[in-house]
Amino acid sequence: MSNRGSRKQAFQELERFIARRAPRADAGLPAISLFSGGGISDLGYQYAGFDFAVHSELNPDRAKLCAENFPRSEIVTGDLREEWREVVERYEAVHDERPALLTVTPPCQGMSSSNPSRGKVSEPDGQGRNERNLLLLAAVPIIERLRPSCVLVENVPQILLRTIQLPCHEQPTGLVESFFAKLAGYVPFTGVVQMADYGVPQVRRRSVVVLLDGQLPTVSRLKSRRLLPWPKATHSDSPADGKRKWVTVENWFRTRAYRRLDARSAEAARDPKDPLHFVPCYPSGRYSWVSEIPPRSGRSAYENDECPHCGNGGVETGLVHCPHCHGVMSNRPHIVDADGNVRLISGFKSSYRRMYPNRPAPTVTTAGSHLGSDYKIHPWENRVLSIRECLELQCIPKSYRWDAAIDQGRFYLIREVVGEAIPPWFTYLHGRVLRQLLSGKVPARSLACAEAE
Repeated sequence: MSNRGSRKQAFQELERFIARRAPRADAGLPAISLFSGGGISDLGYQYAGFDFAVHSELNPDRAKLCAENFPRSEIVTGDLREEWREVVERYEAVHDERPALLTVTPPCQGMSSSNPSRGKVSEPDGQGRNERNLLLLAAVPIIERLRPSCVLVENVPQILLRTIQLPCHEQPTGLVESFFAKLAGYVPFTGVVQMADYGVPQVRRRSVVVLLDGQLPTVSRLKSRRLLPWPKATHSDSPADGKRKWVTVENWFRTRAYRRLDARSAEAARDPKDPLHFVPCYPSGRYSWVSEIPPRSGRSAYENDECPHCGNGGVETGLVHCPHCHGVMSNRPHIVDADGNVRLISGFKSSYRRMYPNRPAPTVTTAGSHLGSDYKIHPWENRVLSIRECLELQCIPKSYRWDAAIDQGRFYLIREVVGEAIPPWFTYLHGRVLRQLLSGKVPARSLACAEAE
């Protein structure tokens, strides 16, 4: 099959996944979700044949989304450190057998690369005081009590390097290592995966930690063959060995039927037929920051070089006043302070910048509606991405219901849970190989190899 035909087939597979109906919520392997968010990451595992019996989520609004989309699951709302016994009791009330899968996805803000202290992952006196970094350990008593066959931890890559200071230890210790030390009888596998390597149309690196019960017959076979319990990559930035090319944002958008939007006015910024396909609109001055960036250029608003007053072109990057007429370069991101002084907004080189059309989309984040966040401007239209576009870049099935958020106008909530999730397409692929491993099979051709990590 040609590369073009292979790419088309891959698109079709992903299209079918996004368009498919909600899976049957019975006859699946029992599972539990901790720090569930809206349950988006769990969707893929559900499609792969896991039946979630309990979801645990601190935020009541997110818990409502879980309840709406996992009607058979018991929803435990509150701080897991206080409610872990409730999780155990709710599970034991409906299942005599131990869980096949327990997913743990604690908040990552304390370790995210977007955090100002991101360079301090090895300094426990800095970020280590952030209690969110210790939430992973809140799952330990549940695991000890219920002994799931498989424990999955997903987070930002920095979690693998995070050090913490525990009260009972004189020296700092690794967070993940502390987690492993408390769970005797499990064999851990750790790695970092790139979602674009699985056909997801965005770059998104995440750590994957899988702990398998050491008594499973497949564990020794995985170890002896240096295989990892997650799927092997199918795509690459530089394809080889039969892999496909990463899906670019332009190729992906060409397969969609989005209404064209523009941030110049409220009417132009909204699709009246889709409540999730809309974007913020901007006043004329701020709008020029976006509209004057050449389409498909991947350039930043800081590089807009034509003076809006005298038309002088080639104004040097970094200037807030035109050297010819001394007018304000109002088409560049700037602010006016209380004294009337004008200065450019400070920011990263990736701020106020269009996405590159010939690359996968940048990581979908909770700040997707913010112009000044990393590469958040549409590749060729004058706007940021809509919620609908973010949903599909995250490969979230259309069967997922958002009524609990839409009915109350809480669109920020949707952007938050979408930006925090791992794409369900990956968790679906992962869930399929986990099911085989738990059944005693080792699908060697479908698994990643330790040598490639």
